Amino acid sequence: MNRKWMIVVMILLLIIESTVMPWIIPAEWRMRIIPHFVFVIVLFYAVYTTRYLALVMGLIFGLLHDVIHYGNMIGVYSFSMGICGYLIGKVFGEKRLGIGWMIVVTILGSWMFDSIIYLIYTMFKVNHMSYDWALAYQIIPSSFLQLLFALIVYVPVRKVLDQEFRPKLEED
Repeated sequence: MNRKWMIVVMILLLIIESTVMPWIIPAEWRMRIIPHFVFVIVLFYAVYTTRYLALVMGLIFGLLHDVIHYGNMIGVYSFSMGICGYLIGKVFGEKRLGIGWMIVVTILGSWMFDSIIYLIYTMFKVNHMSYDWALAYQIIPSSFLQLLFALIVYVPVRKVLDQEFRPKLEED
């Protein structure tokens, strides 16, 4: 599977998190649990490829998310996904991480991603809730959904990214 197929999978994940997940998530939890499956794949790119590729994938798919889910501002998800992918790649990218560290990366990345979105919306006075409320009722439940998804796709995604990028990194 090459990079083109991985992009197709990410587009399918974006469609799934937009169309299928609202049916699966119970009605009383829909405003609390927000799936970010594409962002989890960006985290895998950050850890198992290069931080620059994670930055580009985050910017592109974040902008796609902004356009599809047009909200109060365009570019918030693009900026947040790009910067989180880059920073996670900068911190964890040089090491070959196992599943335990990928759990930590997913939780940390999801917290950072949702916190940046919260801070941007608060800075532009779009959001009027406290950070404590957002952390308890939105960020933590969403992080558990991202963690569950990361655990489900860990083996196939790591295998694809290792096949695609490991020989190129070893040649350098």
